[in-house]
Amino acid sequence: MTRSAIPFTPVKRRAFLGGLAAAAAAVGLTACGVSGSDDDDKKDDKGGEGDGKQGTRSVRTDNGTIEAPAHPQRVIACENWDTLMLLDLGIVPVGIPDGIANPAALPADVYQKLRRVKTIGVAGTPNAQAIGALKPDLIVDQFYKDKTAPLKTIAPVAYFNWSDSGALWYEQLDKVADAVNRRDALTDAKSEYRRRLKEVKDAYAAQISKTTWAPLSGGQNGAFFLGSPLLTVMRDLGLRIGAKIAKDEAGFVQKSYEELEILDDCDVLLYPQLFDGKAPALTQQLLDNKVWKGVRAVKAGHAFPIKHYTVGSYRWANGAVDEIEKILRKL
Repeated sequence: MTRSAIPFTPVKRRAFLGGLAAAAAAVGLTACGVSGSDDDDKKDDKGGEGDGKQGTRSVRTDNGTIEAPAHPQRVIACENWDTLMLLDLGIVPVGIPDGIANPAALPADVYQKLRRVKTIGVAGTPNAQAIGALKPDLIVDQFYKDKTAPLKTIAPVAYFNWSDSGALWYEQLDKVADAVNRRDALTDAKSEYRRRLKEVKDAYAAQISKTTWAPLSGGQNGAFFLGSPLLTVMRDLGLRIGAKIAKDEAGFVQKSYEELEILDDCDVLLYPQLFDGKAPALTQQLLDNKVWKGVRAVKAGHAFPIKHYTVGSYRWANGAVDEIEKILRKL
């Protein structure tokens, strides 16, 4: 497993894909089609073999070793997380899942990059005909091995198992970076993340040392979810995590509204907000519930919305640090 050079808080991980649907609900993603354009990014990265589109290189994936283009130019993202990771690497995919290009669920600059990209079907149900029409030279997938394996007749499929590997987002991103031969593209993003972590930890050491935090989002049928990949950023900032969230937990733990008292050891709560300023529908149901309004941190006015809730890239992680810093200023 490739490790990041950043000094992340060492934790053991359990898989969080059980909460993948919760993640989609947390940011309000819905299926919708968009018009299409191609990726014009032609950055020439170091590493690998061959010369540009004419060469290939061997890439080890969780589905065996594949022969991939030395410098892929037309990459398909089979899942929302794949899309955001590729953007970190300077690649705008030529095909993305339905629903991710949602202006309410993305920062404006990210939405502008994706709004005209062709869609390839709902995540988990890739449309082979739509993908083939885009003439990709590489297909990236992290969740749907059986559904994407047949696509290798169209282009090499770089599959990295995130569904039950227990890997954290930055570990997966390193793998994707290797697959597209853009490992150096993350250097600046990692450095900025490390710089911002230190800056915030130094400036708000008192607030950090005195408070206990938890992230949560709404679920269906009277349920809510404790945790999200945001926990990686919170732990890297040195925040104490409450609500009995296990130290090895990196994702979503389902609870019922009747268990909201589990939050009573928390001084600060974080919940998802869309980029249009609204809460996702299921989270709004939680916020409207009378039991929620009786939670200690809520009564104290210390429940805060955060737009970068489902962290899956350095763009998202740095955005989360910025938002948490604003919250720390209020404490």
